[in-house]
Amino acid sequence: MTLLILVCSFFLMVRSAGAFDRVITPYGDYCKGCASYYGVCRDVIPVKESVNAISKYYRDKGYTVGNIYHKGRFIEADIFKDGKQVDKVLFDRKTGRLRSVY
Repeated sequence: MTLLILVCSFFLMVRSAGAFDRVITPYGDYCKGCASYYGVCRDVIPVKESVNAISKYYRDKGYTVGNIYHKGRFIEADIFKDGKQVDKVLFDRKTGRLRSVY
């Protein structure tokens, strides 16, 4: 029984470490385009402007954005490097917050 628990724990640690290696924005960030202070935008950022801000943010870091989904005030986007998905992020159009959800 102890061996089973040990083996399961090992596989969980390996799986978690592998997923963390792919995350590009593990602790999040915020949109520099908000006309207000950190974490609060005066108005909800329009979808097109949000997508452009996300694309520019990751393009400047050497990544590309694809598979963009708009869900109410949130935008979900897949982040790619050399054709491989390396992260999935969620952008809150009201607060300007960007965080990894991978």
